[in-house]
Amino acid sequence: MKSIVAFVGSAKHNGNIDSIVNKVLEGAKENGSETKIYYLNDMNIKCCQGCLYCRKNDTCCIKDDMKTVYEDIKSADTIIIGSPVYMCQVSAQTKILLDRLYPLTEIDMGKHIPRFGEKQLIMVYSQAAPFKFMFSKYFRYVSKSLRGIGFKEIKRIVAIRSFTQEVASNNIKLMKEAYKIGQLL
Repeated sequence: MKSIVAFVGSAKHNGNIDSIVNKVLEGAKENGSETKIYYLNDMNIKCCQGCLYCRKNDTCCIKDDMKTVYEDIKSADTIIIGSPVYMCQVSAQTKILLDRLYPLTEIDMGKHIPRFGEKQLIMVYSQAAPFKFMFSKYFRYVSKSLRGIGFKEIKRIVAIRSFTQEVASNNIKLMKEAYKIGQLL
């Protein structure tokens, strides 16, 4: 059975990111995958302190909700990270998560090597901008930065014109796409 761990980096439950991520998980569950979802805004996750404790250990020294997250990621086959785009970047909640993923990598001869193997990655974004390509350079940058920890992006879902929190759930084509991606996991 495949294991999928998802992260919603939006403060809005039932908003665009939540709707898309849950539709992917619905498709995955249909095929027997085990799923877990984290709502980053509801969690106690502190900022990385840059102490480098994780360079000698396979975890972080900060005692917060990331302890559970690390264990779930280690055993997962697929990771889903969803974030609205604020000021041309992922949300603050998502950025804190990304910073705190550093213990999932080790450095060997100057290169980052995944400590816990390769994981499939699905990135989910919502943006007010009207074209998917508006932030594609940034999205590629995020994807590239996650490769060093073993997250290989296999799909990207972008909800455009997300001015209200029901844009994604009202977009039948987008919801079908998300569900189909989940079924293929």
